[in-house]
Amino acid sequence: MQSVSSFIDLSRIGIESAKKERCPECDYGMRITVVVDDVEQSRCRYCEDKKLAKELNFPQTKQESERRRLLNRANHFTRLPEDLTGAMLNDYIAETPEQQKAKRLAIDFITNFNGKQSLVFSGDPGVGKTHIAVAIHNAIAKEHTTLFLKSTQLLDLIKASYNGVGYSEMDVLDTCADVDLLVLDDLGAEYAKEGDSESWASDILFKVIDSRLGKSLIVTTNYSESLLEQKYGYNGKRITSRLSDDAEKIRIVGKDRRRND
Repeated sequence: MQSVSSFIDLSRIGIESAKKERCPECDYGMRITVVVDDVEQSRCRYCEDKKLAKELNFPQTKQESERRRLLNRANHFTRLPEDLTGAMLNDYIAETPEQQKAKRLAIDFITNFNGKQSLVFSGDPGVGKTHIAVAIHNAIAKEHTTLFLKSTQLLDLIKASYNGVGYSEMDVLDTCADVDLLVLDDLGAEYAKEGDSESWASDILFKVIDSRLGKSLIVTTNYSESLLEQKYGYNGKRITSRLSDDAEKIRIVGKDRRRND
């Protein structure tokens, strides 16, 4: 390796000797070693830049950069209910056998999360479906990318994308498809004209649910499977079929916790 000092008179700036070689640590960058006052000092700019990026928590690879972008989009689109933002499973009081089973399923889902299994919680309003869904989201979000939306909020985000809000319809759909866990709350609450069997809403919902094949999905709904099929017309059976993919379904029975009587 040719010495740096062979073409620059380093003695003028107090450097006794210097050499440049491929860094043996990263095997990528070039390491410069100089001797000043009989003390050898070495530095690789590539290694130094990686160290600084790590200290500042910057993404260091293309994969890390893409994951950071996905996380930012998921956080931007997520809409947690204000009264349940910090919900945990420990807070959920399971009174009926169905609620106890739902809680056990949720605990098992979190403990053994693999990004592939899904859960569908159905039942009347107020039995705790959303509480459980938020608690799962909060637990999984500690280490994975997650997105929580009511079905109505999903459609509102896409409608807004048509009006120059800074993101596109594909940004929303891609985020729904790419996160480690999508939680779709209150499926069926969105408005649809009676008899509109191929409505825009059902098309969007089918796209989203279809994009989660082989990926974890949590769904809550007040509707039974037959009522969902009826509501979504042409897309009805396709949607319920996708919801059955590697999914555990449970209908939660209990009193309406929102009622004081």
